[in-house]
Amino acid sequence: MCPLFCVQDENTITKQYEVYLCTSTTPEFRGFHERLQTFLLWFIDAASFIDIDDNNWRFFVMYEKYTQDGSTMYAVVGYMTVYHYYAYPKNIRPRISQMLVLPPYQRRGLGEELLSNMYQHYINDNRVVDITAHGCCLSTVEDSSEKFQRLRDYLDAKNCLTLPSFQPALLHQGFTQSMAQEACSKFKLNKKQCRRVYEILRLRATEMSDEVAYRSYRLAVKQRLNVPYQKEQRDLEKLKRALKDKELLSLHSSQQRLECLEQDYKELEEQYQAVVRKLAFL
Repeated sequence: MCPLFCVQDENTITKQYEVYLCTSTTPEFRGFHERLQTFLLWFIDAASFIDIDDNNWRFFVMYEKYTQDGSTMYAVVGYMTVYHYYAYPKNIRPRISQMLVLPPYQRRGLGEELLSNMYQHYINDNRVVDITAHGCCLSTVEDSSEKFQRLRDYLDAKNCLTLPSFQPALLHQGFTQSMAQEACSKFKLNKKQCRRVYEILRLRATEMSDEVAYRSYRLAVKQRLNVPYQKEQRDLEKLKRALKDKELLSLHSSQQRLECLEQDYKELEEQYQAVVRKLAFL
């Protein structure tokens, strides 16, 4: 069980919550999980049931703790499923699969608390290489994976703000291996997520009115985004030698690739700005 914590609701009433870690061997959890997972079909698009017989699944279940008629009661707030993937030689790589906070409890910061409690469980486990969350779904909206990514970005960025290698003076010098190593060591971030957090925090530290600094930031992000295009270009050069002139017309031009790159950057910066605005309240 994770420690008890308190959160104020929209009426500034303090309520108590607890998070419990369960497995397939937890007494009476199987029957409870069968009922609990039906909420996924109601509130998460394309959600699916999991095979609880697989012992690699972990379940973090959040409850509201309250008193009624002198008795202590628990109400389900939401839960998160995590799968333990194998990592050579005797390690694990936890991957967040699905996360649900029921509608009455949304917009209270409880999703962040649930994710944070899960992090705390794994951070000090020496077997954990890093924590991933590819394709994780959250809550009730169509862009649920994007909503979860925004939540994760915010929590990871808030955590990394405390690390020496992520201080503003160093952010402008570019992404380094020491950043990835420190973020992985302290918070189990994988390198891809660490790079994303670096770009968010660098944007936060960049004065938008400073054209030189802002241009330097854009170029750094676009350089990363352009890596797949560079590989595609090498593949196209090989393909051109095997295609006829008419077939070559269907291939994307350099101008089209630049336009796609610019669009990708604009969409990414919008996502980052949403996190930066939330970080401003810290």
